[in-house]
Parts: sequence; C-alpha cells; structure tokens
Amino acid sequence: MDEVLSSALRSVVFARLDYLDRLAHDGDEPSRAALADTEITRLTGAWRSLLTAHQPDERGRCPQCSGRRRHRRHPCTVWTIAHQHLIAAAGPPEHRTSRHAAGAGRSTVATLEAS
Repeated sequence: MDEVLSSALRSVVFARLDYLDRLAHDGDEPSRAALADTEITRLTGAWRSLLTAHQPDERGRCPQCSGRRRHRRHPCTVWTIAHQHLIAAAGPPEHRTSRHAAGAGRSTVATLEAS
C-alpha cells in the first residue's frame, strides 16, 4: 500500500472513531440509543475479525505478529489490548517501572496519528 493511500486510510478510520466518540459523549439520548443499536454490533464484529486473525497457531504463536522468521507467542499484543479494554474492570494497567513497554502494561504497538 503506498504512503498516500495508507495515510488516507488512517485518516478516515481515525475520523470515524472521533465521530463515534463525540456522538457517545455529546449526543442526545436518541442519538446515543441509535449509536448503540448500529455501532456496537459493527465494533464487536471488528474486534472478532481482528482477534480471529490473531488466533494462535498449533505452536501457540500468533501468525500475524511476526518478526522476520519468528511469530510472537500467544497472547500477542492484540489479545492483550483486547483484554485490557474489554475485560479488565479498571481499564489499562497503571504505569509501572519496567525496561520494556509490555512489562509496564503499555502498548508495544505504534500509535497511528490521523494527519
């Protein structure tokens, strides 16, 4: 994917997420109800697709989160982030002192900024 197309894709996806956040926080009651009726199913479907793509193989490694010749052990960062945001009652873990981002509970996935 070339840089222009990649940038446009990031921009439109982040714009949609920003729109949904604004509607959820600032929308009136009927707008938020409509949001729940339409978008929750879409978002859960997106999470399921993403998590399915990151299912561990027979060796317990994620086929998507690979280095040059190695796949990462399960749970990969995608599964860890899913657990933090969908399951953990307190949300993402607190910042701890650690050498590595994953050890401190911080995402090891680069954050894409909308241009």
